[in-house]
Amino acid sequence: MIGMRLAGSITRPTVKRVLELKRLYGQCIPPKIYWEATAEERVGFRKLLRGADCRRDLNGPFHLHHSEQCRQILIDSLHFRDGIEYEIIAYSIMPNHVHLVIRHISKALHMGELLWRIRKFTGRKSNEVLGLVGNEYWERESYDHIIRSQRELMQQVKYTLMNPVVCGLVKRWEDWPGNYLTSKWLRKAA
Repeated sequence: MIGMRLAGSITRPTVKRVLELKRLYGQCIPPKIYWEATAEERVGFRKLLRGADCRRDLNGPFHLHHSEQCRQILIDSLHFRDGIEYEIIAYSIMPNHVHLVIRHISKALHMGELLWRIRKFTGRKSNEVLGLVGNEYWERESYDHIIRSQRELMQQVKYTLMNPVVCGLVKRWEDWPGNYLTSKWLRKAA
């Protein structure tokens, strides 16, 4: 299981915490709280200082939602090495982040190297499309987790595909255009 976020985006729990601190302290977050906060929370605090005043302003950018070209660059890049260096089981491309469930099969390249290549290529191409050449596209940190059982695999696939439902973007996971589930998985589940 892999999660990647666009540069400058922050997670929903962090947005909630930042908005709670704004409610308590206004625009003047005490230095002690600022420096004890996570790096992601500090990004939220800086956005508050630049005028962000709601969850949507804090959570963005949303390049993967607003740009069909950026979304397609990511999809094409993910599928380019599918079956060669990894097997895609499922993914969900959200407006500002991606969940990816894959099985690593490359003997030559470490999974970290493969992800670095995907991030580098998609970031460069997407920034060209957006006119943001030279800017960070992906957050430097990403989330990864090794799945150790069939049960855990099923949970991670469900979590991935249900993400747009939980976020209130669609009623059914099948309706989200950024969701993908391999046909092999559908045959196994049937």
